Amino acid sequence: MSARKTAKSRPRQRPDGRKARIVARLLPILALCAWVVTLWVPVLDSSLNSLHTKESTRIVVTSLGDVPRDLSDLDPKFVIIWSCLLACVISAWLVDRLRIWAWATVCLGVAVLALLINLMAEPPTLMWDGQDSSGRWIGGMEVASPVWGAALWAVGGLALIAAGICGLIGERQRSSERIRQDAHSRLVARQHRTLADGAARLLPLMSLASWIVMIWVPIMDNQATDEEGVTLTSLGLNTTGLVDMSPGVLFAWTFVILSAAVGLSMDPPTWWSAIVVAFGVSLYFMLYGILAYPPTVRWRGETASGESISANIVGFPAAGVSFWALGSITLIVAGISGLIAQRQRRRLFR
Repeated sequence: MSARKTAKSRPRQRPDGRKARIVARLLPILALCAWVVTLWVPVLDSSLNSLHTKESTRIVVTSLGDVPRDLSDLDPKFVIIWSCLLACVISAWLVDRLRIWAWATVCLGVAVLALLINLMAEPPTLMWDGQDSSGRWIGGMEVASPVWGAALWAVGGLALIAAGICGLIGERQRSSERIRQDAHSRLVARQHRTLADGAARLLPLMSLASWIVMIWVPIMDNQATDEEGVTLTSLGLNTTGLVDMSPGVLFAWTFVILSAAVGLSMDPPTWWSAIVVAFGVSLYFMLYGILAYPPTVRWRGETASGESISANIVGFPAAGVSFWALGSITLIVAGISGLIAQRQRRRLFR
């Protein structure tokens, strides 16, 4: 009896938020897995619609948008969400304080669900016509309908929202002693903040701004004809209204967003600054490759006399090259500033 009373009389420990923070870091991985699965499991599929026939063309939508014949058909908004999702998953393990990260994750989850609702409310459609085996003209309309991938998409969006909520709960449940320690460390950091600290935190935002500007300001451009041309932006190669979202573009967007997010966290790992420098240098090599091997598109046409002609339309450097260079050098300077700031802090607290 005395042992039971002693056990009952023990004060109940207040949760320190550690479990909630772990869950917050794991749930985005679940969302990422769901999106990876929807690369093969369709989100929308017209073959299950009553309007579908054997002669019609099938419409399939995955987490990369309409299933493309090649990379030139990828939808930019899907690739941007992929970049934000990858940045969310990685940054969760790089930052210690999750408050800002949690709000950003909730917003990302809402955006993912909003995109799914928009796809279901206004599904892709396609008008088609052709001839049957007897030579008669036939036609119809294809309408994509939600399938199992839509449920996985929704699970991913809800997981992101839940991750953000868990992150906020974890931050709120942190022990008062830990909160005092964090407040003291932030106060000390503010008192001894140097120019290098400010540059390491804010310059990645300038790089992100440069990449956003390059969505509309071309890096390479050549509108040789009214029908065809070649335009390269930060979203990829744009030819005849389509955008070629290459893996390099996805990687670049992911790291630019990640650099800006981790920089604002004020507590990145010690090795992070070196990674930022390496990425800034890699962006310069990417720009060199683009300038050395400019994008081209094959153009075919006819003369006034009906003679067939063809030519290669080559993209030429445009104003976006300056913004690309600016984004690269700001990341390099930010990384170097972070290394300098770390060295200054070691000397200060030695």
